[in-house]
Amino acid sequence: MASWSLPPRQSQPALAHVSLGNAATNGATPNDPLQPLRAMADRVGKEVEKFAERVDQWHTHGNDSKQDKYQATVKMVGKFKDYAESHVKELKKSNDAENKGNLGKSVRRRIQSMADAADNGHQSVFGQSIEHSAAPDSANVRELREWQEELATWQLLQLIIAHYHPEPGTDVAAEKKAHLAKAGGTARYCKNSDIWDRFLLEDDQAKEKAIVLRWLEETARNSESDVDSIIAGLEDHSGKGAHTWTSGWLETKTKIKQAKRLEGTDQPLKPDNSNLKTKDRTTTLATHLDPDAPARQKRALETNDEYYERSLWMVAYEMMRRGLPWKQIVEWCHERNEAWRGVSVGAAYEGHPEGGPNVAGPTVGYLFRRMCFYAARGARIPYEGAVYGLLSGDLKQVQAVSRSWDDHLYAHYNALLLSRFDTHLQRNHPSRVPESLTQKFLFQDAVSNIGAWEASPQTVIGLLKQQKGTASQAVSPIKLIQGALIGRDADDLMLKVGVALAEMMQTDERPQNLIIHPDSAEADRGAKPVGEHRTYTAEQWYQTLATDPHAFRILVHIFIVFRNGLETLFADTHQDKPFLAMDNVIAGYIEFLRISKRISLIPLYAAQLIGERAAYTLARVLPDIKNSDEQRRSVALMESYRIDVILVVSQSFTFASRDSGFTHFDRDGYSIISNPIKRFNILERLSTADAHLLWPGMRIKKAFDGSEIGPQDEAIIEALQWYTYLAQDYVQTFEHLKNALTIFLLNGRLAAAEKVISDLSVEALSLSRTEALLGYPFDITTPGAEEQDERQLHEYRDNLPNAARAAAIPIAQLPTADQHRELVNDLRQTSAAYYDLQQIVRLLVLFREWRDEETSLIQLRTERQKDPSPPRTKIDTQRTKNLLDAISAIFDSLLVSIASNVQLYPESQSQDDWELRKAYIPDIILAYLSVLQSASYFLQRDPAVKAMEVAVQVADESNAWVQKVLVEAGSMSELVDALACVSKAMLRLTEGKEKGSSKKRGGRGETLRVWELGAR
Repeated sequence: MASWSLPPRQSQPALAHVSLGNAATNGATPNDPLQPLRAMADRVGKEVEKFAERVDQWHTHGNDSKQDKYQATVKMVGKFKDYAESHVKELKKSNDAENKGNLGKSVRRRIQSMADAADNGHQSVFGQSIEHSAAPDSANVRELREWQEELATWQLLQLIIAHYHPEPGTDVAAEKKAHLAKAGGTARYCKNSDIWDRFLLEDDQAKEKAIVLRWLEETARNSESDVDSIIAGLEDHSGKGAHTWTSGWLETKTKIKQAKRLEGTDQPLKPDNSNLKTKDRTTTLATHLDPDAPARQKRALETNDEYYERSLWMVAYEMMRRGLPWKQIVEWCHERNEAWRGVSVGAAYEGHPEGGPNVAGPTVGYLFRRMCFYAARGARIPYEGAVYGLLSGDLKQVQAVSRSWDDHLYAHYNALLLSRFDTHLQRNHPSRVPESLTQKFLFQDAVSNIGAWEASPQTVIGLLKQQKGTASQAVSPIKLIQGALIGRDADDLMLKVGVALAEMMQTDERPQNLIIHPDSAEADRGAKPVGEHRTYTAEQWYQTLATDPHAFRILVHIFIVFRNGLETLFADTHQDKPFLAMDNVIAGYIEFLRISKRISLIPLYAAQLIGERAAYTLARVLPDIKNSDEQRRSVALMESYRIDVILVVSQSFTFASRDSGFTHFDRDGYSIISNPIKRFNILERLSTADAHLLWPGMRIKKAFDGSEIGPQDEAIIEALQWYTYLAQDYVQTFEHLKNALTIFLLNGRLAAAEKVISDLSVEALSLSRTEALLGYPFDITTPGAEEQDERQLHEYRDNLPNAARAAAIPIAQLPTADQHRELVNDLRQTSAAYYDLQQIVRLLVLFREWRDEETSLIQLRTERQKDPSPPRTKIDTQRTKNLLDAISAIFDSLLVSIASNVQLYPESQSQDDWELRKAYIPDIILAYLSVLQSASYFLQRDPAVKAMEVAVQVADESNAWVQKVLVEAGSMSELVDALACVSKAMLRLTEGKEKGSSKKRGGRGETLRVWELGAR
């Protein structure tokens, strides 16, 4: 069969006829692949519409240049962040007590863990696992945590865009050079802080580490307990008032003083000569009160003093982890008479760049960091080791107290940044950090341990997925997203989530499934993979992300930002499989919108896909939209988002016809009619002598096959109805209507074909097309319509409502008379093939009506024969005449029109066209002869004479196609026999009109008067 479908890439699985109610029902069935999306639909709120509003504004603005689009994208991300921030504030305000209670629980667990921990040699209670038990019990608090995570994610995205994605047209190298020229840090006696600032300007990866560290600090400040709450928790746990926090090791000091009094000395106690025990008598007590005494003497403090010591280090770590200003840390130490701690951690120094490390002294802080490294390794208390670890860049000591993915990432990035800076000092400032100095102190180079510096973000994120303590949280939905942003691995995340969606939906048997499996058949893309090999796989946690309503919405909008806003996401359309998988992210969200009955938002998100995938997706959604007003609005939305509506509607029709079973796709992706009929029988054979008098051996059947419209027919018809709204298109409209009638007729679906020409006739469609294209509506099939009627044009425009007049063609753009004529002729030519099929269907309908008319006339005649009284009135045969005239007019014009098309456009004649003519034209000709013969008896003999003209028409050279059809269909002999029968009938009619002929009967007693309607 000849191919007539869209190009192969548009040839996708068909969209079933499913109502919106069925498609969006949240009642799940066992093993329902859509159940996760249904569950998502039940858990979302107004944020879906709010985000769509922002995307809509972004999509329709800032399209004048790449710079404008970039600015609009940055603004959109800012609006996402603002919305999340306002939601967080609102939830914090409305759930303040619950939130603080939940945070308090977390603090108390950490305090208990800190208080119970042994010395640094047994730190296994720290850093080995994420704090799983901290999950909020309250749904309100869980919602707050989700929005806090979302806020942090949008803040991170803003930072990533600012760092990695400059505005188009920016000369990054030139800007960097200009900034470096203004920056200091190269002179021998420059400020130490200038060296740090220049280091960040020169090293983009170092700057990235600093940016992410500041983000982690801000996230901790915004989402976790503040320092005051932690201090209050520590005080509550100790059971003592706040005044004890300024007294140092009070109980140990008291015990030592008491021992001195007993010994009668005012000198420090000598540990070798002292067997002083703690209050519980379990360990020996330290005899000195300097900060290093417990570690140096390997002795303990009193329990409350030990708790006090650990608490101070814990608070110091939490303050540093939140990025609190060094001045605030110093003040806090002074308030507790612990000024020495501020000095020991470098907080008292003025050499701290904003957000940077201690760069004091001639070595720019290098020597200080080596000191802190040794202090960290020698620390007795885990939090003490963590504090010095942060100052020195010692990863291991900070990890010991890390309790979350954020903490571990902070530990890694802090170690990498300080390690990189110290290496920078060694290489670029040897006068400040000479080799002799570096050889004296152990320098643990975290950068060399991590591998390639440029790939360090991906490496760290990968390590967090592997480490036992962080693995579970690292693959949680929001951390997968944040990790992909930090690791610059959004491509891979989108790919994996797209593959996960494909794996989830591969058991979905609905033909309207929007997901495409990358391993589906290339000629017929769909949800089902083929073969055993899988090009891509995705771990289970990507499915978890795809079914998390919060995280999935975030991911979708990040996809939009990168793909269409920044144009940085994988965009090689030639690599079909990854592209298909990535687009599943948007398609999955559209499926979610469909299930949650947010149909009006779907065109906006479909517009974020490439044209073919947008059409593939929307074509499967159109059948969900039943209301005509909603259909019209959907078309308007698609047009406003610059979606190819014609392609969408065409796809919808193609898929509906394929799903009907009437057609299938060949290897090249073209639609082929699966089981075309050879002949559509509309005649029944007759054998009685009387019947041969009235008909030429055959008569139109009472009922034709395909007299009912089935669900498959309805799906195709509904897909075609969308062409009603495409007023400016006529090429695709008439082509696909012709294809639809071809499908229906070659499958014997006459009722469906009738429905199509009833709803979408050439005459009706020409009204909307001419109005849209020529300024006023008229029927192009009317003779003379090619001549512009200026009076009708202006009268029509003058009577339009204001809104319609504003939408009409501007007067200056109205076509000229020549343009009008040219376009009308083009409309006629384009619609000609569909019009011919329309006329075939109309002719079949008229034949069926003729059979009914025959039956009525014969019944009436039979009834009159039974009544001996003279007929009161003559039978009204006007309807019969009108019916005959309509049949004759269509028959004559049909043969002429098809002959003209065959001669003028032979290249457009497909095999399907030929098969359809073979299936219908022979019976149509024979049926027409049957009509003419019976009409000759019912009305007058002229129709029988016209039957002889049919023989002339068939024999005409211009109708060679008819002859070929009859020969190939094996109907030529039937035609000859029928013409012979009609000829005999003409002779009888002639005889019947001779004088006295009404009294003559045949050998068997037959008489033509039987069929005279006026006879008694």
